[in-house]
Amino acid sequence: MNARVRKRLSAEQRRAQIIEAAVAAFARDGYDATRMDDIAVRAGITKPVLYDHFSSKQALFLAVLQTIRDGLIARGKAIVRDDGDPQQKFHRAVDAFLEFVEQAPDAARVLLTVPATDPVAAKVSRKVQAGASAGIAALLAESMPGRTPWHLQATAAFLKEGLHAVAVWWLDHPGPSRKEIVDIVLDVAWPGLRRQTR
Repeated sequence: MNARVRKRLSAEQRRAQIIEAAVAAFARDGYDATRMDDIAVRAGITKPVLYDHFSSKQALFLAVLQTIRDGLIARGKAIVRDDGDPQQKFHRAVDAFLEFVEQAPDAARVLLTVPATDPVAAKVSRKVQAGASAGIAALLAESMPGRTPWHLQATAAFLKEGLHAVAVWWLDHPGPSRKEIVDIVLDVAWPGLRRQTR
């Protein structure tokens, strides 16, 4: 058998390969300037194969955002299930998010940057962000029992937007260590959260 013959990928493997290529393309060129042709070339496939998996650039963008968001929410759920007091869990959650930013800066840029000129893509981005806020609110509910849904939602939105702003700043100013950024977030956010978790 010829060693250069490529192994046929499953549909799930091919989809993951496309999403990885799309993350790199969207991070480098932004949503608006990225073309499906570019993603197909980067993924090593033909454009028809790309469209077999994703009907449009918007559908692919949604899949990219959902994949990134769901990975982050899974990390958060694992932290909530672990032992530790609320402050330790909050520290680990912030560190896990910033570890993602540090290790996957392309994915972080795609998640945190709302497309400027495509209203449908912008709507997709806001929808995925709303899902992230809901996921954070659900995690907060476990350490803030008795709080009303709106209270949890507002707290989650505040924390998410603050973390996103810090992450974008850090991507643009990569000098400080992750620990230093985590410490800033804890110094600013934990005193208020501590009062909520009593």
